[in-house]
Amino acid sequence: MRAGLNAAQHATIVRCFEVPEADIVNCHAFNHDESLLALCPNDETVRIYQVQASEFVKTHVLGKHTQKVTGLSWSSAGRLVSVSEDRTAFVWEWDTTSNTWKSVHTELRTPRAALCVQWAPNGERFAVGLSSKDAAVCHWKEEVACWVAKKVGRCKAAVGTVAWHPTSQYLAIGSTDCRCAVYDVNDTGGSYGNAEVVEDVGSWVNSVAFSPKGKYLAFAGQDSSVRLKDLEQGPHAQVKVLRWRQLPFLTLAFADDSSLVACGFDNVPVLFRIVGDDWQVVGSLDAGVKTAPCVAARGSFEGARDIFRTMSGRDGLKQEPAVSSSWHSGAITTCNAVDFGKRHISTSGMDGLVIVWELTV
Repeated sequence: MRAGLNAAQHATIVRCFEVPEADIVNCHAFNHDESLLALCPNDETVRIYQVQASEFVKTHVLGKHTQKVTGLSWSSAGRLVSVSEDRTAFVWEWDTTSNTWKSVHTELRTPRAALCVQWAPNGERFAVGLSSKDAAVCHWKEEVACWVAKKVGRCKAAVGTVAWHPTSQYLAIGSTDCRCAVYDVNDTGGSYGNAEVVEDVGSWVNSVAFSPKGKYLAFAGQDSSVRLKDLEQGPHAQVKVLRWRQLPFLTLAFADDSSLVACGFDNVPVLFRIVGDDWQVVGSLDAGVKTAPCVAARGSFEGARDIFRTMSGRDGLKQEPAVSSSWHSGAITTCNAVDFGKRHISTSGMDGLVIVWELTV
């Protein structure tokens, strides 16, 4: 456990999967019932795993992209979208006739890389953050039989993070121009593209997230801060700034309307909660955590961890160097809300692990 963090038990590990032959998992996504896992092992492919109890069975490798996949997201209808540095996006749908995943092209109309993607909660559209300093809101167009983009937001730098409001009518984007903004993307009204909220963060915006009921907007900056805005108090409500005294967070996810998990360069998921009437830092999810059996695709993982945990330095033997107590041994680059009802959060990062956490507080 890291010094200064609360030692109370905050979470139970539901699943822990060490991806075979992958030192890095740069992005991942579970579908709505956690039966399918899609991930990218830091290359141009997408691997699909069937989750069977505590086992992960690889079923397909999707290979339409020509450069590294940068984002994955499942829709509520079971579609998977993938985006890549090669400026492409594909929507994958399961074809029961051929028992394969069929890809449908997306017309992004961008000259630069796609950096992130997220489906709208209603499953009808998805948004892509682009290096071309804007975001693409993509919808299905029957006349051309493909997904087409409608641009929103004009930033001074790349859009590296996007998040949908639970109503699917508003989109939050964060940019390396140090701003977080919420745009009206309701196609049925005449206000499409209007900026409803604009916040100057003072540093790169690494992640944005809405709470499940849309009450709170959270955004993480490169200055090791997490900021929260109560949207029920209006677009000009004061932003609550929580300073983290260690390394910056790269990704955020709400477990429920009063619990937020932030992950990044410290290798540990950190829990923020409403305590009383205010948001506070609770501590690391790794502190005092109980674990279910861990799926180790390479046999060395579990054995090595047992060795680390049993080192004591007794009987005059030389004391071994201290080993970090965190489950992740590298930066956590992706943190997703899997199931709000069960309060499940999934993480992956620079160590080849995918972990599902269940919050217990």
